[in-house]
Amino acid sequence: MISPKSKDPLKRRQGFTIVELITVIAIISFLLGLLISAVFGIQNKAKRAKSEALFGKLITSLTVYRKDNGAYPDIGTNSDSGDRVIDLNNGDQWQRFSEIMALSQPDGSAIEDPQSDPELKKTNPKLKRYFDLQLSELEDLGGGERLVDAFGNPHIYIVVDANLDGRINKASLPDSAKKDLRQRIVIYTTDEEKDDYPELKSWDS
Repeated sequence: MISPKSKDPLKRRQGFTIVELITVIAIISFLLGLLISAVFGIQNKAKRAKSEALFGKLITSLTVYRKDNGAYPDIGTNSDSGDRVIDLNNGDQWQRFSEIMALSQPDGSAIEDPQSDPELKKTNPKLKRYFDLQLSELEDLGGGERLVDAFGNPHIYIVVDANLDGRINKASLPDSAKKDLRQRIVIYTTDEEKDDYPELKSWDS
């Protein structure tokens, strides 16, 4: 004779045990972690690609300027090695860059009558817009508009081969640079404000 307690053992089990619940939660958490990591990885790659496109646009604009005028624009600080470093986060340097290279104000608005500006005509005789400045590339940092990379980093440095010797001296580059670069223009970013911006280098892309 079958006792009532053992008649239908399946009916006695209802729901999950604590161990089973913990296991399911752990698996879900693990899978969510993988998904979030993958999404951030994709976003990071997209931002790097967009930043590299901006660097390419800057390099092209300066290259065309040099071909038209025989030298790079007189913006930035000259180094002992013959290179010139342009700090686009510096208010004065960004203003000169935007005016000379984009015929724009630092906030992206066009210079209304460049013909009437003798200083601008001296630095950009053709009054040609070499750099296509987009408002989406600017960010208001409190002290004015600045060009930023896709990560929102305004600490963008351009190094040009001002003496036209065909190389960028390592002394003009971040400390991580181990040797001179056989390039005429390079760009890099820094994380000066400790905002966890990735430090990008055009020669590493």
